[in-house]
Amino acid sequence: MSEFIAPGDFIALMQESFARGQKVTFTPTGSSMLPMLDGKTDMVTFSPKPDHLKKYDVAFYARRKTNQLVLHRMIGYTKSGDYIFCGDNQYYYEYGIEDADVLALMTSFTHKDKEYRVTDISYRFYIRRMMLKKHLHRFASKIYHRLPGRSAK
Repeated sequence: MSEFIAPGDFIALMQESFARGQKVTFTPTGSSMLPMLDGKTDMVTFSPKPDHLKKYDVAFYARRKTNQLVLHRMIGYTKSGDYIFCGDNQYYYEYGIEDADVLALMTSFTHKDKEYRVTDISYRFYIRRMMLKKHLHRFASKIYHRLPGRSAK
C-alpha cells in the first residue's frame, strides 16, 4: 500500500522507528537521483544518521529555509566543514548543509526489483562512474563558457 504523509509526520515516524532500532523504507519522489532511483517505483532503506557523513553517502536531509525533505549524495565539504550535496541527475551543487540538517543515511535501495546495498561492488562502481560524469560535465562547461562569444555563468 502506498501512502503520502506530511513531512513533519514522516520525520517523527522515522525518528520513532530509529529509536526502536528499526530501519525505514519508503519510495522517494522526484527525478534528481536518476538513474539510480526512479521516483515512482524504487524503494530506499535508511538507518539513523552517523555522527558525520562520508564522501558519496546518500543522505536524507531537510533544507533549513524551506523545510523541504531532500535525498541527495554528499559530494564534499565546504571550508567551514558543512556538506556539499548534489543529486545524481543534477549538476548544481547545494552548499551549507550541516550535520543537524541530516535526518538519515541510505543503507540500501531497490531499483528495477533488485536490491542493492551501499557496500556492493556494483554500487561503488556506479558512484565512481557517476562522479566522473559530473566532473567531466563541469570541466566541459567551464571551457565552453570561456569560448569567445559565450557568457560566463
